[in-house]
This record gives sequence, structure tokens and C-alpha cells, in this order.
Amino acid sequence: MVFDVFQNKDLVNLKQRVSEAFADIRHRYASLRANEIPKAAFEEIQAALANVGFFGCLIPEEYGGTNRGLLTSTVIMEELAAQGLQSFGPVLNSMAAAGIARFGAETVKRDILPPLARGELKFAIASTETEAGFNVFNVKTYAERSRDRFIVNGSKIYISGIDVADSILVIARTMTREECDRRGLSKTAGISVLLVDPQSEGIERTPLPSHGEGVLTQFSLKLKDVSVPIGHILGDEDHGARVMFRMFNPERTLAAAMGLGMSRYCLDLACEHARNRKVFQETPIGTYQSIQHPLADLAIRQEAVRLMIHRSAWCFDTDVDPNDVASSANAAKYLAAGLAVQAVDAAINTFGGKGFDEEKGIIHLWEAARLLKTAPISDALILNQIAEYVLKLPRSY
Repeated sequence: MVFDVFQNKDLVNLKQRVSEAFADIRHRYASLRANEIPKAAFEEIQAALANVGFFGCLIPEEYGGTNRGLLTSTVIMEELAAQGLQSFGPVLNSMAAAGIARFGAETVKRDILPPLARGELKFAIASTETEAGFNVFNVKTYAERSRDRFIVNGSKIYISGIDVADSILVIARTMTREECDRRGLSKTAGISVLLVDPQSEGIERTPLPSHGEGVLTQFSLKLKDVSVPIGHILGDEDHGARVMFRMFNPERTLAAAMGLGMSRYCLDLACEHARNRKVFQETPIGTYQSIQHPLADLAIRQEAVRLMIHRSAWCFDTDVDPNDVASSANAAKYLAAGLAVQAVDAAINTFGGKGFDEEKGIIHLWEAARLLKTAPISDALILNQIAEYVLKLPRSY
């Protein structure tokens, strides 16, 4: 099953082609500081991803996609990040593709999926709120039915890429928690996922001075009487939890692939430096076990994390129960985030004082790696989910 990745000639060839394409982009921006490369190369990265079929991986062929699956997506994402070009933008598009392909109305699929597969559209996902935090079932943003439309009111925070997005997937309540409680419904009821035009009247956005995402800026949003056509709901009204699972599992798996790629980028830089840097006599610092062993440890952990990521993607592609996919996706993301932080730290240690020089291309990744331990889901929530669904321990929250 998962191990077929290593025998799949198409994937091996694709991996090589993707690696060369992204390395070429990286090389042409070599004169810039590393933390400026993603912004300068953003459109080129988008075009390169489209050219290798990334955006169509989760889209059926009848809608212009390749339907190659999440496993292929993870291979491409890892190679992108391995060149120091990591971005959450492609992850957001994959979330949208997964949700729309499974739950969108036929007219929505035919209007959105073909240009999305070609890399012509960009998506943002609006779920987080100030009070609810990661608990998406506590969101207060409310979408009220009014004839052939929903009227949306509420606020969102830490929403990435609204300024470049062509569409937003907004998670809102179409039934209040109080009403769900009165009816004896579960906490997952009453949620819906809506396709919203970011240029709609009533949307106010404010950029946030946040760090860690590189090319994408985060925003807070206010939605006041925003009108959304009834047909722009994904799935059934009040049953958006199924849609969210379909979107969140690829998000976490691809975030893990990004963390793995970041760790490779750091390890490659560190090893190159360790082979050539000489401090005492004519001996490269790479001969010192205090340098060797942390880097060797990283190499071992990278292989283990890659297997976990591939397992998660395979589970998604073969329609395993969403709760089981979530456990694999969360585990992969948990391990990859820790690996990314470990890799940045080991690279800084290898470079010594030069590790803090922006032109070396390492220090800016500290924030990006640390962000992965918090977003798109925190380590603590991952451990909660594993404890409850895998270990069958009592719910802790």
C-alpha cells in the first residue's frame, strides 16, 4: 500500500521534475535574502505548481483535475518546502478542492473546479474566531436564511491570504448552539460551510502584524449582512462538520509535508556548511560528533515522518473513515512540526553565529517552523484527539 510510493515510477519521475522546477526558481532568486524569496517568486511558484498538476490532484478528471490524490500532493509539497519555498497558499487551495469536489453543487463544481485545477484561483479559509479559538463548533458567525440567500454576520481572525483570494470558504452557524442544545443535537450540528466572494459588500478586513507565514498576510474579518446565494453552500445546511473533516484532513497532511520539506532544506544547508567549514587546523566541523549526531538524527526522523505522512495521505485517498484519517493526519502533523523545529535548531547550531544571518536562509524559518506546532492545529489538541479516538481515554475538554 503506502510502500508502493517507493516503487511507483510515475511518482519518482514527478518528484524529480518538481524538485528541478522549484530548484530553478530558487536559483534565480539567489541574490535575494531567503525570507524575501517566496514573495518575489509567488506567481512563479503558483505557475510551477499548476504545471506539475498540484492543484488538480484532489479534483476529478471530469472537472479538469488529475485525480492523482493527496499522496501525490504531499510529494509535491515536500519538494516545494525542501527548496525553502514553503507556503500555506497551496494548502488552502487543496482544502477548497477537497471540499468542493465532494460537497459542492454541480453548478459550483463546473464553475470553480476547472480554473482551480489550472491554478487560476486562490482560496482563503475563514474558520477561527477570537473567542472560539480552535474550537470551530463554538463559532458565533451566523448565516440566516432569507429566501434564496444566506445573510452572514460575525467576525473571524487569523485568516490567511484574503488580499489575494478569489473566494473564501466561511464556516458559520446556521443553527445556534442554544437551538442545538434545545433539540438535543450534538455539538457538531448546526454548522455550514459557505462560498463567499471576498469582494462582497459588508466584508471589512484588517491586516494583522503576525509572523511565520512568509508570503501570506493574516487578517481579521468583520462580516456585516454579507449576502451569499443559497447554492454556494457546501453539503447540506447544518451538516457542515462532514465538509470540514473533508477539508481539514488534507490541510494537516500537507502541513506535515511542508514541515518535512523545511527540515530537509535545513539539513541540506547544515551538511553543506559542515563539510566545508574549518575552524581548528584543516578539519571540517562535520567531523565533530557534536555536529554529526544531531544531523544524523534528523535524517533518521525524516524517513519516519515521511512514512507517517504517506500513510495519512493513503488513508484519505482510499476513503478510510474520516476519524481514522484525522488520527493519521494529526499524528503526521505533530511529528513533522517537531521535526521542523528540531531541524532549524540543528542548522543554527551548525552555522553558529552565522545561523542568525538572514542571508544564510535559516533564521527566518524559526518562526515558520514554530508556527507549525500551533497551526493549523496545536500540538495539545492533536494529543487530545489521539487520546480520545485512538486510546479511548475519557474526553479531556
